[in-house]
Parts: sequence; C-alpha cells; structure tokens
Amino acid sequence: MAKFCTKCGKKLEEGEVCTCSQNTVKTNTTAAGSIDVNQGFNDYLNIIKGIFTRPSDTIKEYAKGDKFLLGIIAIVINCLVSGLFFYFFIDKAVGGLMGMFGGYGSLMSSAGMSLPFGRIFFMGLLFVVFWFAVCALVLFVIANPILKDKMDIKTSFALVGVCSIFTTLTTVAALILTFLSVKFAIIVLLLGAIFYLTHLYQGLSDITSINKNKLVYVFVPAVAVATFVMIELVPKFFS
Repeated sequence: MAKFCTKCGKKLEEGEVCTCSQNTVKTNTTAAGSIDVNQGFNDYLNIIKGIFTRPSDTIKEYAKGDKFLLGIIAIVINCLVSGLFFYFFIDKAVGGLMGMFGGYGSLMSSAGMSLPFGRIFFMGLLFVVFWFAVCALVLFVIANPILKDKMDIKTSFALVGVCSIFTTLTTVAALILTFLSVKFAIIVLLLGAIFYLTHLYQGLSDITSINKNKLVYVFVPAVAVATFVMIELVPKFFS
C-alpha cells in the first residue's frame, strides 16, 4: 500500500522518509538571516532618524536585550570611525607635541615625523572599545546584581550601542572638520560626548526601575571607571 507524507502529500517508497520538514527549516533559516541583516540596517537608520527627533522614545524602543547584536554593531562602527578620527586628529593637530603626553610619546619615538597609521588607529579604536565595554559592564553590575534591577547584560550593551550612534555621527563630522579647523572639530567632538552622556542617563532612567535618587550612583561610577580604564590602561599597551 502506497504511503504519503502527512505534511506535503509526497508519495513515499517503502522505508523512505520525507525531507520536506528539513527543507522548510533551511528555507526559513535563510530567510531569517536575510531579514536580520535588512532589519538591522533599517534599525540603524531608524535610530539615526529618531535620535534627533525623539531620542527618549528611540532609546526605549531599541535598548532591549533582543537588540544586543545591533548594539554591538553600533559600537564596532563607532570604534572604527573613532580610530580614523584619532589618527587624522593627531596628524593635523598634535604632531611633534605627542611627547608631552606620557605613553603617547612612544608612538613617535621611532617614527620621526611619519605617523604610524596602524598603531595610532588601533590605539584610538582601543580607547573607545574599552570605554564602551567597561561602561556597559559597570552599568549592568551596579544595576542588576547590586540594585536588583531587571536590566541584563545584553540590554546594557544595547543601551550603550544605541546611544553611541549619535556619537558616531558627531565623530564623522569632527573627522571632516579636522581638515578644515581643528578647533571646531574639538567642539563638535565634545558636543557629541555631552549628547552621548545625556542620552545614556536618559535611557538608563527610562529602561530601568532604579529609584531616581539612586540613578546617579549607577551612572557616575560607570562613566568614571570606563574613563579611568581608557586613560590609564590603554596607553600601557603602546608604552
């Protein structure tokens, strides 16, 4: 007696097993992968738009655990842009004065007047990697284990990543301005940092249930520790 697949109706030989379920899973996986890439790109663009017009709503919408990968991608993009800015800023503005800044002077010690692009770029990238990573980790540690908030580590990184997108835009602007006016490049970069910290504090307030009187004790230590690690430890890699 002929047998048929109960799912697709295909006629089966004796002992044959239909593979329609496996094909469906593969198709769905491929489709899901495409949707994830497209969705991630669209999310990034939506954050760029929303961070200017409705920053609080945008941060609440995207600073979630299921947007963790988006947050990581946003941080990586910021780090790459920051590495480029760091190199061209030094090339245009600092040059021979680097010896005044301790560990940074080693970058010039054996290069004469020629700036080593790879080393300076990597140092700038490390600055931002350490800053964002430590900031997200400290936010999580204080908010969750200590203050017993529901925010998990993925949400913490998503929050930092979403807030970094505005900073990425200002860093790109500062990078362009470096070739025109170093002074204005610094101003734009500082404004970007102020907006980032403001967005981070606002987002922390919106997505957590931490008492507003205690919120500053989560925010300030995270920023302080991240800044200390960035300034104190990163140059040691290059000294």
